[in-house]
This record gives sequence, C-alpha cells and structure tokens, in this order.
Amino acid sequence: MNVKQSPLPKARHSIQASLLYKIVGKGQLQSRLGISLDHLSQLLTPENYRVWINQKGREIQQPIYRLGQLHKRIANLMSRIVVPGYVYSQKGRSYIDNAKQHIGNQPLGKTDIHKFYPSTSRQMVWRMFHEDFKCAKDISDILADLCCYQQKHLPTGSPLSGHVAFFASREMFDEIEDVARMSHNKMTLYVDDVTMSGSTVTKTLMYRVRSVIHRHGLKAKKSKTKTFAAHSPKTVTGAVIVGSEVRLPNQRHKKIWETRRSLKAASGMEKKRLLRSLKGRLQEAKQITKAE
Repeated sequence: MNVKQSPLPKARHSIQASLLYKIVGKGQLQSRLGISLDHLSQLLTPENYRVWINQKGREIQQPIYRLGQLHKRIANLMSRIVVPGYVYSQKGRSYIDNAKQHIGNQPLGKTDIHKFYPSTSRQMVWRMFHEDFKCAKDISDILADLCCYQQKHLPTGSPLSGHVAFFASREMFDEIEDVARMSHNKMTLYVDDVTMSGSTVTKTLMYRVRSVIHRHGLKAKKSKTKTFAAHSPKTVTGAVIVGSEVRLPNQRHKKIWETRRSLKAASGMEKKRLLRSLKGRLQEAKQITKAE
C-alpha cells in the first residue's frame, strides 16, 4: 500500500500549523507522514538501525532504509516550527552565532544536559505528541515508537532527535530562560549546551540552573558546569570568546596543521578525504574570522 505524503508547508509556523499537530486518526497519520501502517511492525525492528561506536566511545544509533526516510520527514516537519529566540541550534544559525551572543567582558556560565538524547525517553516523546501537539493517544503511541530507538529513547544518530528533544523538554528550557531573564542575564541554547552571560552570573546561579534540569528528570554534571570571570577567555560551543572577539580554539588550529601535514604523504581516496576535511576546517575558521 503506497501512501501519498501531504505537501510540506513552505514557511516557518506555529505548532498549531504543523502537519504533526492534532493527528487524531490513522488515515491522517499515514497521509501526513507518507507511510503505511501495514508496515509498522517492520519499521520497528532492530534491522532499521545502523549501530556503531564512534571515536569518542559513544554508541551511535542511525535509522536507515524506510525508517531513515521517515525520520528525515519528521525532522523536516519539526524544523519548520518556530522556536524561541534563545535557540541557536536551528536553520540559519550556527554555534558561532551562539558564541557571539556572549561576547564582552562579563561573567559567563555554561552547562549541558548529560546524554540528552538517550535521556529523552519514549514517555517524554509520547507526552510531547499528546499534550503539546494534541495528537490522539494511540497516534502518540505510534509516533513515540517510530521516533525512539528500540522504543526506549531518542536515537543518538537521527536527524529528528535534536528537534524532538527540544520540544520534549521545552518547558524546562523556558524555565531556565526565565531564571536568566529574571536575574538580568542572557541565555542561549545550542542543542544540549546552555550558556548564560551577564553581570550576575555566578556559581550559585548555575546551581539553580542545574536544579531546574534535575527537577525535570534530566542531569547536568557538576564537572561540565563552569563559570568564567568577566575578563577571562571563555569557551562556548567550540569557540573562544576573548573580550569582544570570537576566536578559533588552539585545538582546532592544531587539527588544521595536522591535516595539512597528512596531506603531503596522502594519495588516492585518502587524499580526497583529507582535502574535504581541510576544506571544512578552513571554512569553519573563516566563519569565526568573520565573526570578529
């Protein structure tokens, strides 16, 4: 059974205007996602994921085949929903734009959500679809199963995970932004990285942020929660803030140098791979130079 997909909306819009909003019947679900529920059990088998351990020792769960296409569809639909201004992990913005929000000689604090995607449970995803997107209970069950790895949590290598994780925890992030605003500071979010800057950012304030995160059932490690003095260099989402400038970290300069050195002895496919890598690193450095 082939199901024709509903056309994608052309512009950013509210949750209420999303094709994922208020799905109350299975026919509606099939049309909006372009899937046949006759194949649902096949989509939920382990064979629909490629699983491996990356260089950092983290397990990556990547949806493939039809499930991979479906995850891209859901990610596309989610990416069109307007999010709060404090979110910088969205189309048209970058981690450099995120860092730029905190330039200047002022105190800065940061933390991140420990294992954000694996900690975003199926129950959290189900609640999001049912309470925020107003989908019927059985439809929310199906959507949560389709989105979650082994029907347990968000996969670490799916294009939908960042979008779904944000909306599943939006109440928490809004509360953290309230903490920043009420203390006259600025807060930004880049995926799972929370950064706060302003004259009253202290270890005590960042403890309050960690308390909000823990109260919502997630974790922010004490070791990953850091504060910086007003005039010190500050690392924010892969960039370094020095006064009113955003700079490339020394580690990234080193990787550019190492890639150039490796290119001298490389040939064939390895040379092509290194050239692509160097091009990406130089483009990244160029973006940071423009930000200064």
